[in-house]
Amino acid sequence: MSKLFCSSPQLCVLERQMQQPPGYRPRGGGIWIMNEAEWRNRGNYLEIVDCVVSRMQMEHLKRRIEEIFCEAGQKLIFSSPAHKEKYLLLMRGKRADIFCSHPNYAAAVFLLSADDGLWERAKRHVTDTGIYFDRIRLGGVTLEQYILFHAAKDVHNGTKHIRLSELADRELVADRLLRLIVNAFVIQKCGVGMTKQEEWNAD
Repeated sequence: MSKLFCSSPQLCVLERQMQQPPGYRPRGGGIWIMNEAEWRNRGNYLEIVDCVVSRMQMEHLKRRIEEIFCEAGQKLIFSSPAHKEKYLLLMRGKRADIFCSHPNYAAAVFLLSADDGLWERAKRHVTDTGIYFDRIRLGGVTLEQYILFHAAKDVHNGTKHIRLSELADRELVADRLLRLIVNAFVIQKCGVGMTKQEEWNAD
């Protein structure tokens, strides 16, 4: 793939789309859904990830996901210890019920809270009644923050702003960022119990 020339997050995504063949549509977007009994029987987190992405019809994306998870396949991975602490506090706080009953909400908060700058913009619009993405101002954000925002919006609303083909592109989505997005997919499909397991596994 050629190098991106644009500097703003919005234009980088647009430029990547313009490099695709006319009428291109990535095949498949289905994600396997497991219930709690199924994922609890899995040996480690990598196996759960594998089940969640097993029906993605993009072999190079699946291979990339396998590569970036293979060294830390035993647990859900946060962006930093501070992100983990922040997220677990949010999950145990006054919104614990909505985290448990709405895994899409929990997954979106996982992504929004992964970056301090993005969370500062978003947190006042993350409420007991939902996440008001249209009120979050993105002026001056980095490409990574832009991708995290739209991935959070996708897992919360069921939209497809971030395509599978874009997730497969290392120039656009770094390994660390893809790992966070896949973790959000897992929370969305398996429920917040996956994150609670982090408390049980905590040092």
